[in-house]
Amino acid sequence: MTEIFGGAHMTIVVVGSINTDLTIRVPHFAVANETVLGHGDFTTTQGGKGANQAVAAAAAGLPVHIIGKVGADAFGDAAIEDLRSTGIDCSHVTRESGHATGLATIFVDPKGDNSITVAPGANARITPEDVQSAVKLIAEASIVMLQLEIPLAAVTETIRIANQHGTIVMLDPAPATMTMPEFSGVDFLTPNEIEAETLTGIAATAENGPQRIIAELRKRGARQVALTLGGMGCCISTDEETTFIQAQPVQAVDTTGAGDAFNGFLAAALVKGLAATKAAETACAAATLSVTRAGARTNLPTWDEVQAFLGA
Repeated sequence: MTEIFGGAHMTIVVVGSINTDLTIRVPHFAVANETVLGHGDFTTTQGGKGANQAVAAAAAGLPVHIIGKVGADAFGDAAIEDLRSTGIDCSHVTRESGHATGLATIFVDPKGDNSITVAPGANARITPEDVQSAVKLIAEASIVMLQLEIPLAAVTETIRIANQHGTIVMLDPAPATMTMPEFSGVDFLTPNEIEAETLTGIAATAENGPQRIIAELRKRGARQVALTLGGMGCCISTDEETTFIQAQPVQAVDTTGAGDAFNGFLAAALVKGLAATKAAETACAAATLSVTRAGARTNLPTWDEVQAFLGA
């Protein structure tokens, strides 16, 4: 496995989704056949788990490249422009003629919780060949980050290439409904509590739930697991130890993108040389700070803000 601290290997590659987010604040989430009147105007922002995690890693101060697809439309233009404005290299983002840029509709309730529906659009057109065209990029990276808003064939090909070249693999298994049956070749698996229950059938709130979830996921091949637990914090398990990290209490404004902030900062902290448990503590702090602000990207803290929050 590649040594991830120092030397030439100080970059992060994200293979993942690029979306436009349409957000509406609602008094409560609609049930079947119900129409809910939202509060005020809707907002249009940039999103997608892949793009959000790329922006989070860049906010933490790391060089980031993204591999993905957008439509040949105005949403695609805006998505690429926004990513480039954060310093992310988009040379491996291609335009898919005849398909729309991915779109997410996000509903946020007064507690800051969210409900999200995604139309994959061009994201569903990412192929193993697209990944193969970036072999050199993946081989020279410290970490490659993946999610499941793109086809599994592209995900598994990325893992194969990364393993072949000793690049660390971080997989966020979301949405869990698109999950892989096993996680061989994944160095860091980062489910949230809902995804973990979908994957294992074990609730995080059950007796010894987090430990049982982590044991099951590691049995399926994940080398290390960082299980996020919302406002409770996270639990990280490595070969050396399993540690619970408690989140500091804050007033949540919008939880959209908190998991992406966690993943981006976890990857960045590892590349910066922090041990896994310390990296997870940093990532948990970044996610905590992110929920105190609105938006999946406008809420992202900087590395210095996270360190100050931790009292470092």
